[in-house]
Amino acid sequence: MWTGYAAAVGGMVVYGVASVLQAYAARRATGPRVVVHPFYLAGLVGDGVAFVLSVVALATLPLFVVQSLLAGSLAVTVLLALPVLHLRPTRRDVVAVGVVTVGLLLVSASAAAESTRTPPAWFSTVMVVVAGVVVVASVLLYSRGTSVAVAVCAGLGFSLAALGARAVHLGEGHWHELPGEPMTWVVVVGGGLGALMYARSLERGDVGPATAALWVVEVVVPGAVGVAVLGDAVRPGWEAAAVMGVIAAVAGCVVLAHSPAQA
Repeated sequence: MWTGYAAAVGGMVVYGVASVLQAYAARRATGPRVVVHPFYLAGLVGDGVAFVLSVVALATLPLFVVQSLLAGSLAVTVLLALPVLHLRPTRRDVVAVGVVTVGLLLVSASAAAESTRTPPAWFSTVMVVVAGVVVVASVLLYSRGTSVAVAVCAGLGFSLAALGARAVHLGEGHWHELPGEPMTWVVVVGGGLGALMYARSLERGDVGPATAALWVVEVVVPGAVGVAVLGDAVRPGWEAAAVMGVIAAVAGCVVLAHSPAQA
């Protein structure tokens, strides 16, 4: 279980560092040159490493814990933006970082042992159908949807990736069988769709509302499904603390999403 916590915290930190690296590159290049800037490419590598760490964390931790910790990357971004991007923190940012920290501590302390429940037989089918619905919705919203609506699709895409990664872990297949697993393709499609739609949401509106919508969906949806379907559990007597922790983490992340550091 401690390996899972280390991986989740590592993913949180790496995601935050990657965001700052990409922002640093955007300040030193324009147009297409941004995406080939060494710091931007390093940020993309960081995103990949963070995703792998999140998959490792899902092997031993409930989804609501992993997703909440990953959302804490917004706090990491704000803290790193101070010395790297020379941004001055607002009092609201400082308070929000504290609220997120307390929320994540409560969430982490409330997690029960790893679930051994096998996903229901219908879970894979439902996931594939939902993935198809989200893809269709994304296609329809890509050109005309508002920034927040597109960001919600991005959050659903990343939620599918997290749920798929958890379901693959709960299966009994070997690594060489993964290409034939429906959940493997849900992870690929969900992750790719999430990245594409989040980028599109930033094109169509301000970073704050889009990022807030993304993380609210990405924390709440997988966490709820994990508890309701996949057997994620809370330590006895810690139910209220878990709920308060998730609410605090999400609320703090919504505030931090509007910080100048995220832009």
